[in-house]
Amino acid sequence: MERNTRVQARRLTVYTGHTGNLYALAVDKALGYVYTSGTDGLVIRWDINVFGEGKVIAKLGEAVHCLQVEEGQNRLWVGSAKGQVHVVDLTEKKEIKLFASHALALFDIKQLGEHMYSAGGDGCVVKYSLQDLSIKKVRKLSDKSIRCIAIDKVGNKLAAGSSDGNIYLLSKNLEIYDEIIAAHESSVFSLVFSREGQCLLSGGRDAMLGVWDLGNGVKNTHKIAAHNLHVHGLSVQAEGQYFLSSSMDKTIKIWDLHDFSLLRVMDKERHQAHVNSINKIAWMSDDKFVSISDDKSVMLWALIS
Repeated sequence: MERNTRVQARRLTVYTGHTGNLYALAVDKALGYVYTSGTDGLVIRWDINVFGEGKVIAKLGEAVHCLQVEEGQNRLWVGSAKGQVHVVDLTEKKEIKLFASHALALFDIKQLGEHMYSAGGDGCVVKYSLQDLSIKKVRKLSDKSIRCIAIDKVGNKLAAGSSDGNIYLLSKNLEIYDEIIAAHESSVFSLVFSREGQCLLSGGRDAMLGVWDLGNGVKNTHKIAAHNLHVHGLSVQAEGQYFLSSSMDKTIKIWDLHDFSLLRVMDKERHQAHVNSINKIAWMSDDKFVSISDDKSVMLWALIS
């Protein structure tokens, strides 16, 4: 149940220009850029400091499911429905590398240090070197899709969520830790670590939110009926006070990261939110976040305390 709180959010603007459902979202917090893509195959960059039209960075002849801005380099990694990874030079706006990484669609790409990692429908996680743009390792984790990856920079580890309902805790070399978490009744669609890496949040097709304490072994501290339909997106505020969830039920929710209480529900009727499934959500700063949807729009939000 929503708790009485002063934390609110308002929609600042809506970015339009895509012609298909949006599945892929990446942010460059330092520059204030948002990158989006989806079924139309267009990769568009939006500048949140200039409320105008976006710039087309790349045009792919296939759907795009995931994006990741490479830290320290002006490059964008683009994961496609055909299982390919396109590395795009953002200055030149041209592709500099193409990987045929997965046998089926890519669902997530994340960076940890000097390596990038991708998750695919073939049940594999692939590790890439950022120095020479090569594939370093392929690890098959499941007979079902790997839908999401979370990165713990403090602990130097990863978590991978699968359509088999499990969460796989991995070293940076893709070695599986002893315990595999049986997290959800079906697909794990979203994962995120808390800032210090001691807590892992998971969202699933079963509309549940899982809270996992990793401090001493693995302990499920909360299992919350978070939404009415699939939990598609999770994002933790950099300062660690709040986290966000987004869902197929067309709502965005703001949660307290300390006691996991629900602070605010945002929907179309009360907050002019999306009219279709909200597929990804991400913090831009401690007071702004962005969301993408099947309604083809990108929305920028601001917290009001």
